[in-house]
Amino acid sequence: MAGGTSTITSKWQITIPEDVRKVIPFKIGQRIVWEVEGDTIIGRRVRTMADLAGCLKSDAPIATDDQGSFSRAAIERHVRISKQKS
Repeated sequence: MAGGTSTITSKWQITIPEDVRKVIPFKIGQRIVWEVEGDTIIGRRVRTMADLAGCLKSDAPIATDDQGSFSRAAIERHVRISKQKS
């Protein structure tokens, strides 16, 4: 298990230790969602729509208009939920 130590700065920022960055493929600008369980904090990277592309495969034909509408709705929902958690 990778681990390390971080220090909280005066701006409440932390640095992800190198050992952790080697295991989890973070990208600059990527978001992390934090969960608190008792006195434990768990940070998970937020996957983008691009990361999820192709995870749901189907042989059923989808019209181009329907696919665009679905993508827009999914992105709007993601943004709406992200704002609620902030």
